[in-house]
Amino acid sequence: MKDEHIITINKVELASELAHEKLIENWQDEVFKDENSEVLEYTEKAQDIFNLLYDDYLTLIEKTINK
Repeated sequence: MKDEHIITINKVELASELAHEKLIENWQDEVFKDENSEVLEYTEKAQDIFNLLYDDYLTLIEKTINK
């Protein structure tokens, strides 16, 4: 008998985290840390890349969930 477990994920959060990690991995020169607030900021180019990655990941997650 196969041991199966149901898990709950926040697909928006997961897609955001995956997109951010891929952005940092491949376009780290487009991401900056604000020295005063310690917050990461994206350049306009990085934001555009993040948006595309996010859409791709969210679509993949939704397709997987709906199988």
